[in-house]
Amino acid sequence: MKYKLIGNNDYFFNPIETILHNRGIANIKEFLKLNESVIYDWKLLNNIEKAALTTISMIQSNKKAWIQADADCDGMVSAAVLFNYLKKAFPNADVAWRVHEVKMHGVIAETVPSDADLIFIPDAGSNQYSEHKILRDLSKTVIILDHHLCEKESEDAIVVNNQLSLKYPNKNLSGVGIVYKFCKALDHYLEIDYADDFLDLVAIGNIADSMDLRELETRFYVQTGLNQIKNRFLSEIIKKQEYPMKGVVNITNISFFIVPLINAVTRVGTIEERENTFKSLIESEESVYYKRKDTWESIIDNTARQVNNVRNRQNRLRDSGINEIEERINTKGLKKNKILVVNVSDILESSLTGLVANKISERYMRPTLLLKRNEEGVYKGSGRGHEKCNIKDFRNFLLNTRRFVFCEGHAQAFGASITKEQLVSFLDDIELFTEGVSLNDIEVDFEIPFTKVNKRLFEELCGYSHLWSKGVEEPLVVIKEVPIHNDSFVITGKKQDGIKFVSRGVEFLKTQCSEEEVDTFANNQNKCVNLIGKCSMNEWKGERKHQFIIDDFEFTKKFSLNF
Repeated sequence: MKYKLIGNNDYFFNPIETILHNRGIANIKEFLKLNESVIYDWKLLNNIEKAALTTISMIQSNKKAWIQADADCDGMVSAAVLFNYLKKAFPNADVAWRVHEVKMHGVIAETVPSDADLIFIPDAGSNQYSEHKILRDLSKTVIILDHHLCEKESEDAIVVNNQLSLKYPNKNLSGVGIVYKFCKALDHYLEIDYADDFLDLVAIGNIADSMDLRELETRFYVQTGLNQIKNRFLSEIIKKQEYPMKGVVNITNISFFIVPLINAVTRVGTIEERENTFKSLIESEESVYYKRKDTWESIIDNTARQVNNVRNRQNRLRDSGINEIEERINTKGLKKNKILVVNVSDILESSLTGLVANKISERYMRPTLLLKRNEEGVYKGSGRGHEKCNIKDFRNFLLNTRRFVFCEGHAQAFGASITKEQLVSFLDDIELFTEGVSLNDIEVDFEIPFTKVNKRLFEELCGYSHLWSKGVEEPLVVIKEVPIHNDSFVITGKKQDGIKFVSRGVEFLKTQCSEEEVDTFANNQNKCVNLIGKCSMNEWKGERKHQFIIDDFEFTKKFSLNF
């Protein structure tokens, strides 16, 4: 159990201030009380005025607009905000849309309707230079509203992208954030005030794309959006997740219980499920037949139920894939490598490589690349970095090896492609490439002797749970020499894969344990254990319990006394 204490270990006087300092937040007072002063002017984005004025001119001239919805949560809500805004600002406008039939990104030129004049590609498309030219040669105007990294600005499209805008400081605003800025520009020229009506979807997209919420402008939009849920579909799926969310709408709960529903549809959903999800996001008034109850119901109610089924279907495929990949990692001895590169050709569908790469990276705490061979013999897949590794831009790290056909997306989450020959070369040289790579110890905010543990710390940390997010991660705590008494120790869970014991009024819990971990706890009762984990509060039928959720542990040689 290796860990590194960061900060001054002030768990008694100013724990929240200590945590925020540890996250690199200098002005804590400003961070805790955000207001509109942190917003950057939309005019700082390259080409946004041209994009807005072109849109107004073409729609007012009765030109047909068409939107390509991208295949992830941020992409779906980006397209939904754009569609909803255009239909509200221009009620008579002819605006069509398309969702991808499979998990993919950007536009397919051949799928663009021949009668469409104004083509929108939100949350994608910045580097699709050949598609831009094809569409321009067909006399179509292409507007890109994106946030992904790319080499240059297209000559054949109007590109609004914060990564390409030197004057726009916020590089941690997702695709839906750029769409929102575009809508603010339209607000300005049309002298209306509609864009803020869609901040709830703006919040969802930025959470979904794991934007760094130390960025004050992005955090302000997320906080504002979560405080004004207006979208009927979003309201309905939050309502259906009320039990696991415990009725609390915050960044963590949206990330765990809402975003995965939409992402699952974009990964494994049928075309009907994808289209119905988008129709629900744009608040369609359609009704659909509910066969089980032999009745008609709103598409929003129907889809809110179906997305949960899709997620369950996805998770079964995910879990099966993870088990096989872990077996392959162990069999081939891949854990010795500082970067995990796994051939998943016979294990995973292409749509699941990103999701599973995330899980594998988290589990093994190192950058991970999952690759799948296609019919042409080229390997394509997903790369995910890890914050505990000193590679802070895994995408660029791989590109610098000069082995990859492409690595496209974000610094730590991207799609990749490599030929068989270059993959062999890359794997042959992987030790050389990773010579300077280090895998760091787990960073913890506090190290507390068990005798100094008090419930006030639990209450204070949980009182600020609305802060935890990407960049402002929930604090990890070490509690040293926690006694385990056999009269309070129990094995829990339907699969008998959890443990629980109580010391000093605090419940210590670990779930999804291996059989070996359960046996270790069971065989070491009346001893002391060092724990890494998170402080939590659980309320049930009016009773509040202080809980410590265990991530890692090591038993000491010390025997427990009665506390």
